[in-house]
Amino acid sequence: MSQTATITDHKVEYLSSLTALRGIAALLVAVFHFEMAVARFVPAAQTMFFEKCYLMVDLFFIMSGFIMIHVYSSHFKNNIQAKTLKNFLVARFARIYPLHLFSLLLLVVLVRWITDWGNPPILFEQPADILPNIFLLHSFGFTKIYNWNIPSWSISAEWAAYLLFPIIALCIHKKKTISVILLILLIVFAYYSIMYLLPRKNPINPAIPVPHNLNTTFDYGYIRGIAGFTAGILVYLLYELRAFRKVFSHDIVSLLIILAITVSMHFSLNDGLTVFLFAMLVLSFTANNGRIAKLCNQKILQFLGDISYSVYLMQIFLQEPFSHGIYLPGITGIGRGKQNIDFLSGVLYCITYLILLIMISYITYQWVERPSRRFINRIWGNK
Repeated sequence: MSQTATITDHKVEYLSSLTALRGIAALLVAVFHFEMAVARFVPAAQTMFFEKCYLMVDLFFIMSGFIMIHVYSSHFKNNIQAKTLKNFLVARFARIYPLHLFSLLLLVVLVRWITDWGNPPILFEQPADILPNIFLLHSFGFTKIYNWNIPSWSISAEWAAYLLFPIIALCIHKKKTISVILLILLIVFAYYSIMYLLPRKNPINPAIPVPHNLNTTFDYGYIRGIAGFTAGILVYLLYELRAFRKVFSHDIVSLLIILAITVSMHFSLNDGLTVFLFAMLVLSFTANNGRIAKLCNQKILQFLGDISYSVYLMQIFLQEPFSHGIYLPGITGIGRGKQNIDFLSGVLYCITYLILLIMISYITYQWVERPSRRFINRIWGNK
């Protein structure tokens, strides 16, 4: 199920099942954006599953919180030392920022070319929005619309969660029971607020009512990210209990959770329920010692997990050419997510899109992510 890997300055158990799960989730997010921005080939009347794949981002947040407490819990057990905090933030910055900055600057260079294709540049029309993107503030409501590299709002939310993590970890170590109770209440309140209390508007057409869901990004994305991240921390506390690991170690448990998630998304049930099932999925995948674990250890799934961050951030560079410049039999003049195409053509089109995305992501993983992470950690980390 797992192996030992050296992370920062101590050895921790490498959770290979979450690597595989991260890769699958990244591809599902890519399919979601393909349907939203390129062409729809699975009508919502048949299934809401792909319409609901924006929730895969919440799965990312849960996995991130789980991994952070797994790796760094002992670093903030007794106090928060300046050196330890600095090393933690440098390591996390090195992990998420270089590719974010690279993709943003590349979009700045390409924006004129994209505009010349005739697509109204609503995503790029405010140069001032570059600054919130650079400073990872674009999930805090500083922009009026999702902009530039749209998926990167979650990187802003993730960074906010990283800043809070040492405090959360210390509180759990010092006052575990009261901290857990308060965190559960805050998570429930955060999700409830996003869905029912906060004033959300459709940024493109304010006249269209916003549904009661968790699909908030540029406005309240930081709340969504911190809530999911904190939920992942609490899931890890369950993982530490032998009784829970034993119950969730069986393949049948993982399969039942996957089935429940599929049903919840297919019928567009409450997003809070789906997120709860995601939390149980993370617990079951990490605890599993059967066929699920063996499947997750397959090289292809580990590869997809390794490049998942690049898959997530580089997809926007394929959306425009696939919207305007590529034709397959039966597909002509595809508008941004407005063209309904037949299922077979859509599957072929989407598979082509994913294959190219994986190829591009491998390149950025090898030549942007890894070298920049090593460089930053070598210069500023562990000192």
